[in-house]
Amino acid sequence: MQQPEMWWSFVIDADGRAHDDNHALRVETVVPGEYLVTLPMPIVGLAARVDGDAGFLAAVPGDEAGNKPARIRVLTMTGPDAFGPRDFTLRLGTG
Repeated sequence: MQQPEMWWSFVIDADGRAHDDNHALRVETVVPGEYLVTLPMPIVGLAARVDGDAGFLAAVPGDEAGNKPARIRVLTMTGPDAFGPRDFTLRLGTG
C-alpha cells in the first residue's frame, strides 16, 4: 500500500531564483542552487526528499543549522559535483 504524501514543484528563473509552481509555499533563494523552503506546517514525523537527481536536503527543521520548525534547506546540482540552479520537486511523506 502506498503511503500518503504531499509534493511541491519549484521552477528556477533566468536569475537562478526558485518559485513555487502553485505559489503555495514561501521559498527564499540564498544563492542560485541553495534554497530555503518554508512549509505550511512543521514536518515532525514526516520524511522529506528531493525527487530524482536534482539535489538533496542540506538541513531539515529543527537541526543544528538553526532552521525554524517548518523550514527546509535544499541544495540543487547541475552536474556530478557541481551545485547550481535547477528545477526541483520536494516530497513529504511518512516513509
